[in-house]
Amino acid sequence: MPHDIVTPVTRNIDLGHDNYLLEFVAPAMAEGMHPAQFFMIGIPGAEMLLRRPFSVCGLPGTFDDAPPEAVQVLYKVLGKGTALLAALKPGAPLTVLGPLGRGFTLPAADDPARTVFVAGGIGSAPFPALAAELARRGRPRPRMFYGARTAHDLPLLSWFREHAAVVVTTDDGSAGRPGLVTGPLEEVLADADPATLSIQACGPEPMLRAVARIALARGVACELSLEAHMACGFGVCLGCVVPTHGPNREFGYDRICVEGPVMRAERLAW
Repeated sequence: MPHDIVTPVTRNIDLGHDNYLLEFVAPAMAEGMHPAQFFMIGIPGAEMLLRRPFSVCGLPGTFDDAPPEAVQVLYKVLGKGTALLAALKPGAPLTVLGPLGRGFTLPAADDPARTVFVAGGIGSAPFPALAAELARRGRPRPRMFYGARTAHDLPLLSWFREHAAVVVTTDDGSAGRPGLVTGPLEEVLADADPATLSIQACGPEPMLRAVARIALARGVACELSLEAHMACGFGVCLGCVVPTHGPNREFGYDRICVEGPVMRAERLAW
């Protein structure tokens, strides 16, 4: 059940290159929250008319140096709203509504498939919480394909390298392999048994479309965490709809904030 609270910033960590990890305490929200669910966050009294959606990045226990009841969101300064967030100091108030949406499906204990993360830039946000939850369940370390435009667009890369088997790609070749993140993903899937892998992806829409196409062609289970501008976050404004296929392949629309942000690749009518 969503909660709407005012809570202070505990830390607002500058990760460099306009990437930040914002931390606050919200124990009622964190209880039972799934990776890739999200918050709507605002700043009381600021020139920020609408709250902004942010995926949960860390849940209690994800980051070793965090307070026991803290949660974290990862963001990049891209406009006025995130610039206001970046200026906040510890103790500054936040308005937080959450948890919202549908998160990633967590594997059953007997599921033989190894989880594969595919992240594009700031789309890496939901994966720390997911990696920590997989470890807590005794699952194998996930494989991660982490792509970005440049080396400056790979926040938390050191953390991911400690918790996953990471392959990095950048458009300009400044880190890892040059090229798109889908290149090494396709290489791995070409020789793999589809039943042994399960893909969970988050990033810009062109990347998600490509990942979905590759996964569906190979018969690999695939979930995508979608991004969208949102006014409400709970299904009223209808501002974040995406075209979908129904159970009988009928065409329709789903709300990313309610039926998503996580959807199975075969549901999307892209």
